[in-house]
Amino acid sequence: MKKNPILLLVLLAAFAVLAGCQTEEASTSLSATLSELSGLVEMKQAEQDAFAPAAQSAVLDVNGQIQTGDDGRARLDLSSGTIIRVAPSSLFTLTSNDEVEGGLLTKIKLEAGKIFIVLNGGQADVETPSGVASVRGSYLKVEVDPITKDIYITCLEGTCSATGPNGEQIIFTDGQKVTLFHQNEDGTWDSPLLGPMTLEDFEEWLENNNDGETKKYYDEGVAKLLEATDTPTEAPTEEPTDVPPTEIDSAGGQGDSSNACSQLQEPANGGTLGKIGQVKFAWSEQPNAQTYVLTFVKEDGTTAKIMTDTNSAEFYIEVLPAGGDYQWFVTAYGADGSELCTSTSSTFSKPKADPTEKAKPEKDPNKLEPGATEDPNCSIDPCSSPSCAGYDPYYCGGY
Repeated sequence: MKKNPILLLVLLAAFAVLAGCQTEEASTSLSATLSELSGLVEMKQAEQDAFAPAAQSAVLDVNGQIQTGDDGRARLDLSSGTIIRVAPSSLFTLTSNDEVEGGLLTKIKLEAGKIFIVLNGGQADVETPSGVASVRGSYLKVEVDPITKDIYITCLEGTCSATGPNGEQIIFTDGQKVTLFHQNEDGTWDSPLLGPMTLEDFEEWLENNNDGETKKYYDEGVAKLLEATDTPTEAPTEEPTDVPPTEIDSAGGQGDSSNACSQLQEPANGGTLGKIGQVKFAWSEQPNAQTYVLTFVKEDGTTAKIMTDTNSAEFYIEVLPAGGDYQWFVTAYGADGSELCTSTSSTFSKPKADPTEKAKPEKDPNKLEPGATEDPNCSIDPCSSPSCAGYDPYYCGGY
């Protein structure tokens, strides 16, 4: 059967248009679809000059912004699978979704108001006027005080962290919250404040995220909170022993090993931890200790801290800074908040993590593999070979 050259040209043009559409779609690194809109909700794409009312199912592209009024609420489903719920009087920007050490990192800038993040894989960073809040796991709330610019962060579930402008990082987990304070008049920053979530904090989560998983974590968190409140505190049978001051070494650990304090148990000193996943740190109990603070010091001097009321802590190792060598030690505190003692330090290393492997699209039989060369005859006659991009079995097969 004689081939129709006009028809072949049409087919080639169609393939070119389709290929262009696929390239444009692949280049979109992050977007969000809006739903559950109520009250005043406005959006603005990066290339637009002014906000306009948002519509159901509208798509917000990277660097786009959402703004809600006093009665405005919205849900955003990110292309990465993460869900963001925006509370009234909020303004935030969808910044980026990049491959970093340890996985996929979604970045958001919150300038005012409050957002709730339900993470589905990877990690999310929320930049605020007074520091950065991060979550690896599941549920994080970030709120900017409109007057003081203090930041209130709650971690309903998962491993969360908060880093102040001075570089001080706090790692916290289920049922805990952190406050990042605004800059003082003299230009300094107070240390972040870590503490347990209150009943009001839990109720806020349920009020803004009325789904089954949130209700499950709400019930678990409130049960633990009520149990801790109802448990009577027994008076110590003996007075705490006064601990003489000791010299602190350059790593922050205690220089005088004769001072009896918690003994670090795991991980083993000098060991190598995994690139990703949960890890457990444990130490012996210290008499009369009410809380413990773990301090991690990286080789470049950056620090991270975790507070717990037990003699162990489990968290995702990815929340620590990039791979390298670390020293860690534990400081015990009494019921009145006074420091009892600090353990000697131990070391471990954390390898640099691999980036998250991106899903491979289904193979297109008409698309060449990377590095392959098309038959030179294809440019003359697309039906000369099945490997030609314009080859169509119907028209080229002589039917």
